[in-house]
Amino acid sequence: MVILDCFVLRDMEGDMNAPADRTAIRNAAANITIVDAARTVIAELGLAGMSLRTVAEQAEMSVGSISYRIGDRAALVTAVIAREIELADAVAKGFLLRLNGIEPVGAGLLPDLVGAWLDLMAGEQRISAIVTCELALLASRIPETVPDVPRLIDRSAAMWREMLKMSPDGDRLADAIHAYCLDERPFSIALGDMADYRLLRQSTIRALLRDPAEAPAPAASQWHMALVDRLAVPSADALDAADIIPQGPKAALADHVADLIVADGVGALSHRAVAQASGMAASSVAHHFPTHRDIVFGGVEAIYRRMRTDIRASNGTAPGSGTIIQLTHESALLANRNPAFLPFAIDMRRRRAENVHVQVAEWIGVPVDGDRARIQAIVVALIGHGLEILARGALAEPFPDMSRHFARIERSS
Repeated sequence: MVILDCFVLRDMEGDMNAPADRTAIRNAAANITIVDAARTVIAELGLAGMSLRTVAEQAEMSVGSISYRIGDRAALVTAVIAREIELADAVAKGFLLRLNGIEPVGAGLLPDLVGAWLDLMAGEQRISAIVTCELALLASRIPETVPDVPRLIDRSAAMWREMLKMSPDGDRLADAIHAYCLDERPFSIALGDMADYRLLRQSTIRALLRDPAEAPAPAASQWHMALVDRLAVPSADALDAADIIPQGPKAALADHVADLIVADGVGALSHRAVAQASGMAASSVAHHFPTHRDIVFGGVEAIYRRMRTDIRASNGTAPGSGTIIQLTHESALLANRNPAFLPFAIDMRRRRAENVHVQVAEWIGVPVDGDRARIQAIVVALIGHGLEILARGALAEPFPDMSRHFARIERSS
């Protein structure tokens, strides 16, 4: 194991010719225990909740022991990324073995494989999937702090390319699937237990992979859009309440919370941070938002209202922004930790797609009211591509690059 070898070498630093004796192996195993404890903490509390103290509690070690073995929090995050890269390689290898040498496109297996991969991420590999989502979100905001995250993201792309290396136009198809899964993964984790979501996801996957020359059955398109509406129904009451614009000091505080989330993510939130941003006393903040959860919920509601306003004003023509990409992923990760955020995750994701479908249809050269399922699938892939671009620290508008890829496909059909 790569990470084991690295830690063994660290423990033997200064004597590179020494044998890997039992002490060194025990030390390396202890280091892996620490890193895996950090991964568990991130999955349960988010990256913002990971500290040397919370990891020490999870690993049942002292903070001093973790500091001695790994280093500070930044070093621990780096070790987590290295561990995830190692695990991602192992999972990809195992998944590829399932093909047993079969070319998946010709065999008609690809939609099922994409769905199975997302189910694997939401199930057996849930911890790694959440950790990877958290790291990608952090990298999209401040990529210089986690420069190895793109290497982790690349593991998924490499797996799909390997799977499709014998398929016609396999690399471009692999890149589209990789981008789609990058955006879909946090929602599969948060919503995967909902039958309507799983049906909608599989319909979207089929639309993404369908030959553009093949016209969709009208009944299938109607069914797809009916699923979109059905998924929104359970959330309607909560969202209607959130859409009511509050007044007074609490509303002003919520706007400051929203600004903090947009700028730095949920991890930046605390009573002190909100007090500093708003100019109010911390006691006043605590009066309106007694708990950290109340702060987060107030900020998410404020962001939700802003998104609704922007979407209404754009009339479906404004392209998505990096902020919307980040916030919808943040909402899905929050929903995974607290079901109270599920309505926001569902609706923000749906409205995000509605917000850009006109623009995307124009980019790829298809009728706006044509194959809505395929347009939605392409939107998801474009947003996943956008998240990857942000995580790499690129400043260019992310959508047109991959939209040209889809435009070539549509026009060649």
